[in-house]
Amino acid sequence: MLLCVGSILTILMSVEFLREHPLPRGEYLALVLLATAGMIFLAAANDLVVLFLALEIMSVAVYVLTGMLRAEARSTEAALKYFLLGAFATGFLLYGIAFFYGAAGSTRLGAIAAAVARDGVRPFTMLGLALVLVGFGFKVALAPFHVWTPDVYEGAPTAITAFMAVGVKAAAFAAFARVVLA
Repeated sequence: MLLCVGSILTILMSVEFLREHPLPRGEYLALVLLATAGMIFLAAANDLVVLFLALEIMSVAVYVLTGMLRAEARSTEAALKYFLLGAFATGFLLYGIAFFYGAAGSTRLGAIAAAVARDGVRPFTMLGLALVLVGFGFKVALAPFHVWTPDVYEGAPTAITAFMAVGVKAAAFAAFARVVLA
């Protein structure tokens, strides 16, 4: 619900922005809705592969939204920084998922929790959790992985900055809570 309300507010905040800038409105709105769909899937994921795919759907849409003002160098720079650090974070996240799979034999959160309950916390499980935490930390700007946020927030359109600051964080928090509490 919070994610849908955040998307509606983002679209309402974008009305004046879209009047001032000659951007393709359909593309802009479709990307906001695609990012929202990714956020909803991210918050509802019960499998690490689904969680990863939802995170990437959301991330790619937000990367493009960040760089929508192609004529402004700071917008393009912000999108590039966001994309490069997102790709870096994706590597950590995938390695963490691989370690979880190696430790539990499954990517389903329930199966991973059952394996931890059965076998105890193994080093691969802890390493997987640490790598997933680092990957999520970069993706959602958790301290100390938040050094990229001022540049990206400055270069992105204001409505998209608000969308990233609230929607992305809320969805990632819900997903991380699912992983840790599973």
